[in-house]
Amino acid sequence: MIEESSNEASEDLKLGTKVYIRLMFLRVGEIDTLNERYQAQVAIEARWSIDINNLSGSISSSDEQDLIEGKSISLVNYNKSHWYPQLYIENAVGDLKEQIRYSAKKSLIDNKIYICEHNDIKGSFWVKVELEYFPCDVQSLPISIASMLYDNKAILVADPYHLSGVNEQVFVDQYVWAFYKYVDTEQKYIKEFIYQANQGENINNNKDRKRSVLTVTCYTGLDLRINK
Repeated sequence: MIEESSNEASEDLKLGTKVYIRLMFLRVGEIDTLNERYQAQVAIEARWSIDINNLSGSISSSDEQDLIEGKSISLVNYNKSHWYPQLYIENAVGDLKEQIRYSAKKSLIDNKIYICEHNDIKGSFWVKVELEYFPCDVQSLPISIASMLYDNKAILVADPYHLSGVNEQVFVDQYVWAFYKYVDTEQKYIKEFIYQANQGENINNNKDRKRSVLTVTCYTGLDLRINK
């Protein structure tokens, strides 16, 4: 895989459906500096706009009326018969425990109908450990959300109206780690290698296929007060 910055691929933003991402760090457990991984529980909300006619036949008339009036409705098995961004966690370590549900609501900002994918996740995540200036290092804890779809189908962006953040009591062992309320987001693209057949013939004729990735990061450091 080859990473490509968002500036280099800015022209592609118009191609796919924009999927607005919000991630909340609910709880962070053990930070394993030796094996470069950490335990966490996070909640991810992914929103994208649709035409209300796309829900015709899959919701009741009362649900449709609730949508028009600005109320949220639940959508059971929405991903079985409708488009969704097929998200996954790029830096997951092992299997994750996930609980996914869908809802729909009209936005008060632009009056569009938005589908929201709610995903509660528990598991282990890979992290590059920063110990160059131990014990004063600031350690980043990222979650990288990617789509199985190429950028002509889905573009992941940070939600400008529903901001990512951290729970006030995010760390299990608060006597060891101190955390910052600041959360950072970074958008990038992953470009595929172009595999070649014999005599240099390209198997993949689409040289610009990329997948969209959004990384949400919170920050922590060792609580130096414990030694005082």
